Amino acid sequence: MMLAAVALVSCKQTDAQEKAMGLLKQAQQQYEEGQFDAALASIDSLRRVYPNAIEVRQRALTLYQDVCLKQAQQNVERMDAELQELKTDYNTQKKMAELHHSEGTATEEELMRVNMLRLKRDSLQTRFDTECAKVKLIRQKQKEG
Repeated sequence: MMLAAVALVSCKQTDAQEKAMGLLKQAQQQYEEGQFDAALASIDSLRRVYPNAIEVRQRALTLYQDVCLKQAQQNVERMDAELQELKTDYNTQKKMAELHHSEGTATEEELMRVNMLRLKRDSLQTRFDTECAKVKLIRQKQKEG
């Protein structure tokens, strides 16, 4: 009876490992296809549903870091382009508003538009800096890995 119980537990663990590995392969494929949110969701499912599949979970952690890094790098690239465009627009609008202000012809709408651009620029800069820090942290964790 004891032998049957051990065999049953062993079969369940093997089955769980195989199913966990299936989720990991799915997450890997999603990552390779650029479906980062789906890959992260698959990894989260794997971790939640198969808490005892330790080896597969360790491999999933490595993939999780890769996905997060790639996602953050893409965010940095996108935000950098947006930030450069926004800074150029802000500087142009600001110069015009300052010129109009010195001439006494600046309108409230023009000044408000410059202030809103500054707020948008500062907000985007903060998000950009956060994503850059995220990339740095993930790389550091991968080195420690």
